[in-house]
Amino acid sequence: MDSIITLTTDFGLEDAYAGIMKGVILGRAPTAKIVDLTHLIPPQDIKRAALLIKSAGPNFPPATIHLIVVDPGVGSDRKIILLKNNDQLFLAPNNGVLTFLFNEQSQAYEVADKNLFPDKISKTFHGRDIFAPVAAALANGLNPADVGPEIAFNQLIKFSWPKIKISKNEVKGKVVYIDHFGNLVTNIYFNLLSGILQQNPNGLNVKINGKLIEKISSCYREGKEAQLIALFNSDNYLEISLVNGNAASEVSGNVDDEVKLYPAK
Repeated sequence: MDSIITLTTDFGLEDAYAGIMKGVILGRAPTAKIVDLTHLIPPQDIKRAALLIKSAGPNFPPATIHLIVVDPGVGSDRKIILLKNNDQLFLAPNNGVLTFLFNEQSQAYEVADKNLFPDKISKTFHGRDIFAPVAAALANGLNPADVGPEIAFNQLIKFSWPKIKISKNEVKGKVVYIDHFGNLVTNIYFNLLSGILQQNPNGLNVKINGKLIEKISSCYREGKEAQLIALFNSDNYLEISLVNGNAASEVSGNVDDEVKLYPAK
């Protein structure tokens, strides 16, 4: 069975960086199937990449190799790691981009075997000179443990995640990213609210930047044209959307804006 390698980067589409990585992979593992998750992560936006790979990973079969290059520390002493998690492999800088995947059952290795790299390594393009060759070697059957020494769980870098605040009459969360459509995705997830929703038969109001949304909808078309709505997205996180429009522009929304939910009367 041919190996699947996914690519997630902040390289953009105007330059050849992503294509060059594919060329290196295919030169070493010609039968690999390469899937572009995205090359449009905002530059250096580690948290956005972490959220994307958390969402995308479970949709791929076991043994998929996920290559993530959102790497503002390229060329420094930051480590490159290979994480084995839920029968998939994640190759990334140790900078927090795998924050949502770490658990006590995961195994992580430092990518340190120089036999896997070319003799000359650019300090500005590890995607080409380290990530791509290692991904190709894994696609060709390299044992993950052979990339280098195992790393202890407490050495894996994680970023802090905004906490959800719950009181008797209110839930407070934050916008964690804004997608291509201008939808404001929050850190408030459905499982957290399922009990609260059951206790409030009239539903919940949602408020962001002074804008009130009087119920939680079930789909994007439930509201009227240009109406602001709230709903749970495909990953079960609450998001603010504008029917056929851009919610971020409508509410002057930004990452870290506060979102409040409280019982409707």
